[in-house]
Amino acid sequence: MDTAKWAKRSASILGLLGVWFVVGALGPQTLPGPAAVAGAFVGYVGSPVYWNAITLSTLRVLGAFTIAALIGVPLGLLIGWSVVFGDFTYPALELVRPIPPIAWIPFTILVLPSLAFSLGIASFEIDTGIVFITFLGAFFPILLNAIAGVRSIDDEYSRAAQSLGAADWQTFRHVIYPGALPSVHTGMVVGMGLAWVNLVAAEMISGGGLGFMTWSAYTGGSYPVIFVGMITIGILGYVSSTIVRYIGASQLPWMEGSTA
Repeated sequence: MDTAKWAKRSASILGLLGVWFVVGALGPQTLPGPAAVAGAFVGYVGSPVYWNAITLSTLRVLGAFTIAALIGVPLGLLIGWSVVFGDFTYPALELVRPIPPIAWIPFTILVLPSLAFSLGIASFEIDTGIVFITFLGAFFPILLNAIAGVRSIDDEYSRAAQSLGAADWQTFRHVIYPGALPSVHTGMVVGMGLAWVNLVAAEMISGGGLGFMTWSAYTGGSYPVIFVGMITIGILGYVSSTIVRYIGASQLPWMEGSTA
């Protein structure tokens, strides 16, 4: 990235901090300014509670996102490629998609119990409800973009491959899959961001992680800590989306500016 672009992006962040400083100085007393939040941040950096929350939330997002990609990409490609398969699967998925993450929480409590297991001297517990809600946030953007990517491919490419003797699986491998990759890439970037949104919503109610830490700070009146949680979630979401963006761009060398 060139110096000019770095300067512009740095100016954007500094501008946000400037607005925050002004609003914090002129706004309600319950709104902490950058200095108060920075002090709380310094205090929390040395706390195991903070790092445990980061680790727990990050593992939940990575696990849910990985599952969403493994299911959403092939399913979306098949729905977009096969009209018959799409007619059998897409309507049901479209009925489920608009349900907000909060509405899923009672369902997950009733149906998806936590899983506990041990490996040697360490024991682990997986809150499957939180992972499922996080999975939904990543799954649908990945699915819909994969479908759109396939349907945006000109039919002439498939017909040309078939006229040259390509079998259906060869057409899928060499025409459909690479043609849909740019849209799949976009869906994965968006899905990573929405995975964090759903995760925090679930953690605020179910407990544990950065979402619970942020909500506990609100109920306890520790308002600077609320911003510590929000900023941490924002940084982790930005970093994880950037990683997904660059990994995807490495698979799209023919697209100019894909790493911007």
